[in-house]
Amino acid sequence: MGVAQPNIGVLFNVAFIVLGVIIASFGEITFILVGFLFQCSGIVFEAMRLVLVQKLLNGDEYKMDPLVSLYYFAPVCAVMNAAVALVLEVPRISMQEVYGIGAPILIANALVAFLLNVSAVFLVSILRNEPSYPELINFRSAEPLPSS
Repeated sequence: MGVAQPNIGVLFNVAFIVLGVIIASFGEITFILVGFLFQCSGIVFEAMRLVLVQKLLNGDEYKMDPLVSLYYFAPVCAVMNAAVALVLEVPRISMQEVYGIGAPILIANALVAFLLNVSAVFLVSILRNEPSYPELINFRSAEPLPSS
């Protein structure tokens, strides 16, 4: 999508994270393919969402405020979550289980999810002019950047 150029340092960091996930998952007793596929598709869709948010917040055509973009994204996400929940969750859950969890935990979960979305959108907006690693080193040492 043309957001950023591939970088060997970023590739190394991602590979390191993947290796950690593989090591953590290695001792898992049961492997469920459906759960694995849900996780993989969730990662792909989240990456696509972040790229699109970055395009909206930092693109030449659109200059959206982070909270305004969340104002537009939240209803769509709520409808999609409700549709999936109606098919997969509602038929299998009883109100007794909901009462067992309790309102404070459900409200805390909703608040954390909201704050996660707000922080992700703010992070993308802050990193609109993402500095490269050498620029960060020069910034930290307060030396002027060499002109190219």
